[in-house]
Amino acid sequence: MSDVVVLAIVSVVVTGIVAPGITAFSSRLESRRSHRLALRKECRDALDLAAEQLSRSQRATAYCIALWSRGIMDGDDEAGEYLKRRNQANEAARTAYGRLCIRFGPASPVATHYDEVIECMQRLTEVLRGYRAGDTYDAWESQTAAESTELTAAGEKFLSVANKAMSARR
Repeated sequence: MSDVVVLAIVSVVVTGIVAPGITAFSSRLESRRSHRLALRKECRDALDLAAEQLSRSQRATAYCIALWSRGIMDGDDEAGEYLKRRNQANEAARTAYGRLCIRFGPASPVATHYDEVIECMQRLTEVLRGYRAGDTYDAWESQTAAESTELTAAGEKFLSVANKAMSARR
């Protein structure tokens, strides 16, 4: 067989079979990479939203506590506005929990630690309701400090687990 015939056969095989196969394989790899990056972005967005809502809730709660400790109660416009903001942030945090369950699974460390933060927020809310209903300031202050400490610790644990989850998804 002449070199020309061999060259013709090789060129037909390469352009007709090998090149399309390589193209299809590289397209499949790029598609998988794009899908992985999109999922990673969705997970990061869910975690960012969850952390943002926790932060909003804690800031609004701290401001409400500061007002209530000075005797400025819900009848005041400013206290009422911050109570409304706190309630909205708490609801948004509960909604963010649902997104975390969808993205990471309800039994995942991310979702379970976030749920612990939500529970701490609810306990703190109960303490605050007691004071607003007429409990003494001294009892309320020590309970609030204890619940706030637990909430801070739970929030830090959630953020730690969230960072590990995102590091593992690289």
